[in-house]
Amino acid sequence: MTVSKLILVIGANGAQGLAVIDALIAPASDDSPSPYTVRALSRDPSSARAQKPVIKGVKCIQGTFDDLQTVAAFEGVYGAWVNTDGFTVGEQKEIYAGLKIFEIAKRTFSMRHYVWSNLDYGSKVYSTLHAFLL
Repeated sequence: MTVSKLILVIGANGAQGLAVIDALIAPASDDSPSPYTVRALSRDPSSARAQKPVIKGVKCIQGTFDDLQTVAAFEGVYGAWVNTDGFTVGEQKEIYAGLKIFEIAKRTFSMRHYVWSNLDYGSKVYSTLHAFLL
């Protein structure tokens, strides 16, 4: 039996997050089960939107991307897909939170893949982010 790889999705209730979750948990082209399980981070896990992936077997936990106390969400994850929302918190706070989330992910022993999805101004911090990658 193969152990599934746990993926954390931050921004799980948004249009991108829901699509990413659907793609991750979809069966493979040969109809074998997905190799992934998903942990979704949601401001309100009891909301109708948050419950959509729960019905499909996704575990939904409460938290926000700008609350760095949600570090525990990274425990044991193989990968993370992070969508930060600058429209809600503002560009400066989004970039700060995004970099902090990346730092937390980098210190997560089990982490192998990390995707940060945000707007183009994220490229302003590329040189800073690139220094962490080296």
